[in-house]
Amino acid sequence: MVPSSSSSNDKVAVITGSSSGIGFETSVLLAKNGFHTYTTARNPEKLQVLKDIAWDNGLFIQTMQLDVTSDRSVNDAVSRILFDSKRIDVVVNNAGYALVGALEDSSMDEIKAQFETNLFGAIRVMQAVLPTMRNQRSGKIVNLSSMGGE
Repeated sequence: MVPSSSSSNDKVAVITGSSSGIGFETSVLLAKNGFHTYTTARNPEKLQVLKDIAWDNGLFIQTMQLDVTSDRSVNDAVSRILFDSKRIDVVVNNAGYALVGALEDSSMDEIKAQFETNLFGAIRVMQAVLPTMRNQRSGKIVNLSSMGGE
Protein backbone atom coordinates (compact mmCIF):
# COMPACT_ATOMS: atom_id res chain seq x y z
CA MET A 1 0.00 0.00 0.00
CA VAL A 2 1.21 3.52 -0.84
CA PRO A 3 1.88 5.88 2.08
CA SER A 4 -0.65 8.73 2.08
CA SER A 5 1.58 11.58 3.18
CA SER A 6 5.15 12.43 3.99
CA SER A 7 6.72 13.86 7.10
CA SER A 8 9.01 16.85 7.22
CA ASN A 9 12.03 14.52 7.56
CA ASP A 10 11.42 12.64 4.31
CA LYS A 11 13.27 13.65 1.16
CA VAL A 12 10.94 14.90 -1.56
CA ALA A 13 11.69 14.63 -5.27
CA VAL A 14 9.79 16.19 -8.18
CA ILE A 15 10.27 14.90 -11.72
CA THR A 16 8.82 16.61 -14.79
CA GLY A 17 8.06 14.60 -17.90
CA SER A 18 7.61 11.33 -16.02
CA SER A 19 5.28 9.48 -18.36
CA SER A 20 8.06 7.65 -20.23
CA GLY A 21 11.77 7.24 -20.74
CA ILE A 22 14.30 8.81 -18.39
CA GLY A 23 11.63 10.64 -16.34
CA PHE A 24 9.72 7.41 -15.74
CA GLU A 25 12.83 5.43 -14.75
CA THR A 26 14.13 8.26 -12.56
CA SER A 27 10.80 8.40 -10.74
CA VAL A 28 10.89 4.69 -9.94
CA LEU A 29 14.56 4.79 -8.91
CA LEU A 30 14.09 7.72 -6.53
CA ALA A 31 10.99 6.15 -4.98
CA LYS A 32 12.81 2.84 -4.50
CA ASN A 33 15.57 4.79 -2.75
CA GLY A 34 13.18 6.25 -0.20
CA PHE A 35 12.23 9.56 -1.78
CA HIS A 36 8.66 10.73 -1.64
CA THR A 37 8.38 11.13 -5.38
CA TYR A 38 6.04 13.46 -7.21
CA THR A 39 5.84 12.46 -10.85
CA THR A 40 4.37 14.90 -13.30
CA ALA A 41 3.23 15.06 -16.90
CA ARG A 42 1.06 17.26 -19.06
CA ASN A 43 -1.36 14.35 -19.34
CA PRO A 44 -1.63 12.65 -15.93
CA GLU A 45 -3.51 9.66 -17.39
CA LYS A 46 -0.16 8.60 -18.88
CA LEU A 47 1.17 8.17 -15.33
CA GLN A 48 -1.12 5.24 -14.45
CA VAL A 49 1.71 2.72 -14.79
CA LEU A 50 3.66 4.64 -12.12
CA LYS A 51 0.61 4.52 -9.84
CA ASP A 52 0.46 0.76 -10.36
CA ILE A 53 4.18 0.34 -9.61
CA ALA A 54 3.77 2.41 -6.44
CA TRP A 55 0.80 0.34 -5.29
CA ASP A 56 2.46 -3.01 -6.08
CA ASN A 57 5.74 -2.10 -4.34
CA GLY A 58 4.58 0.09 -1.44
CA LEU A 59 6.36 3.14 -2.85
CA PHE A 60 5.45 6.77 -2.36
CA ILE A 61 4.79 7.96 -5.89
CA GLN A 62 2.26 10.73 -6.25
CA THR A 63 1.22 11.59 -9.80
CA MET A 64 -0.01 15.00 -10.85
CA GLN A 65 -0.64 17.17 -13.84
CA LEU A 66 2.07 19.71 -14.61
CA ASP A 67 2.51 21.52 -17.91
CA VAL A 68 5.91 23.22 -17.88
CA THR A 69 4.71 25.72 -20.50
CA SER A 70 2.15 27.17 -18.07
CA ASP A 71 3.07 29.43 -15.14
CA ARG A 72 -0.20 28.56 -13.44
CA SER A 73 0.25 24.81 -13.85
CA VAL A 74 3.80 24.89 -12.48
CA ASN A 75 2.89 27.14 -9.54
CA ASP A 76 -0.21 25.08 -8.71
CA ALA A 77 1.76 21.81 -8.72
CA VAL A 78 4.60 23.22 -6.60
CA SER A 79 2.08 24.71 -4.16
CA ARG A 80 0.30 21.35 -3.79
CA ILE A 81 3.59 19.54 -3.22
CA LEU A 82 4.63 22.05 -0.57
CA PHE A 83 1.22 21.87 1.10
CA ASP A 84 1.49 18.06 1.29
CA SER A 85 5.19 17.63 2.01
CA LYS A 86 6.41 20.99 3.33
CA ARG A 87 9.65 20.70 1.33
CA ILE A 88 11.28 19.92 -2.01
CA ASP A 89 14.75 18.38 -1.96
CA VAL A 90 15.32 17.29 -5.56
CA VAL A 91 13.91 18.50 -8.86
CA VAL A 92 14.61 16.67 -12.09
CA ASN A 93 13.69 18.85 -15.06
CA ASN A 94 13.13 16.16 -17.65
CA ALA A 95 10.13 17.43 -19.65
CA GLY A 96 11.04 18.00 -23.26
CA TYR A 97 10.66 16.74 -26.77
CA ALA A 98 12.49 16.63 -30.08
CA LEU A 99 11.28 18.52 -33.10
CA VAL A 100 12.16 16.08 -35.85
CA GLY A 101 12.79 17.13 -39.42
CA ALA A 102 14.73 19.55 -41.54
CA LEU A 103 15.06 23.03 -40.08
CA GLU A 104 13.70 24.66 -43.21
CA ASP A 105 10.56 22.54 -42.91
CA SER A 106 9.90 23.61 -39.30
CA SER A 107 7.75 26.65 -38.68
CA MET A 108 8.86 29.35 -36.29
CA ASP A 109 5.81 28.50 -34.15
CA GLU A 110 6.98 24.87 -33.87
CA ILE A 111 10.51 25.98 -32.96
CA LYS A 112 9.22 28.48 -30.39
CA ALA A 113 6.95 25.82 -28.85
CA GLN A 114 9.91 23.49 -28.47
CA PHE A 115 11.95 26.17 -26.70
CA GLU A 116 8.94 26.98 -24.52
CA THR A 117 8.92 23.39 -23.29
CA ASN A 118 12.59 22.41 -23.35
CA LEU A 119 14.23 25.63 -22.14
CA PHE A 120 11.69 28.01 -20.65
CA GLY A 121 9.81 25.13 -19.00
CA ALA A 122 12.90 24.16 -17.02
CA ILE A 123 13.46 27.80 -16.05
CA ARG A 124 9.82 28.14 -14.99
CA VAL A 125 10.12 25.10 -12.69
CA MET A 126 13.40 26.35 -11.22
CA GLN A 127 11.87 29.77 -10.50
CA ALA A 128 9.01 28.05 -8.68
CA VAL A 129 11.18 25.81 -6.45
CA LEU A 130 14.24 27.96 -5.77
CA PRO A 131 12.64 30.13 -3.04
CA THR A 132 11.76 26.97 -1.09
CA MET A 133 15.20 25.46 -1.57
CA ARG A 134 16.84 28.72 -0.56
CA ASN A 135 14.67 28.89 2.56
CA GLN A 136 15.53 25.23 3.38
CA ARG A 137 19.18 26.00 2.68
CA SER A 138 19.29 22.76 0.72
CA GLY A 139 18.16 21.16 -2.51
CA LYS A 140 19.37 19.84 -5.83
CA ILE A 141 18.16 20.60 -9.35
CA VAL A 142 19.05 18.32 -12.24
CA ASN A 143 18.36 19.64 -15.73
CA LEU A 144 18.27 17.04 -18.49
CA SER A 145 18.48 17.64 -22.19
CA SER A 146 19.39 15.74 -25.30
CA MET A 147 20.99 16.53 -28.60
CA GLY A 148 17.70 15.62 -30.25
CA GLY A 149 15.66 17.89 -27.98
CA GLU A 150 17.52 21.20 -28.24
